[in-house]
Amino acid sequence: MNYHDGDFPVGVIAFIFIATIFFGGMILGSWITKQYNITKGRNEGIIFCSEKPTDCKTEYDYLKLKEQLK
Repeated sequence: MNYHDGDFPVGVIAFIFIATIFFGGMILGSWITKQYNITKGRNEGIIFCSEKPTDCKTEYDYLKLKEQLK
C-alpha cells in the first residue's frame, strides 16, 4: 500500500479499534463468568452441606486426603 502525503489509513485505525474492543470484551466476559461461577459453586456447596452433612464430610475428607498425597 502506498499512501500519498495526507492520506489517512482509516482501515488500519478501524482494525485496531475493533480488535481492542473485541479482546477487551473477551477479557471482561471471562472475568464476569469466573466471578459468577465462584458464587454459584459456593452457594451450591452451602446447600449440599446443609442438606447432606455426612456426604459433605466424606467429600471434605477426600479433598484433605488428596492434599496430603501431593
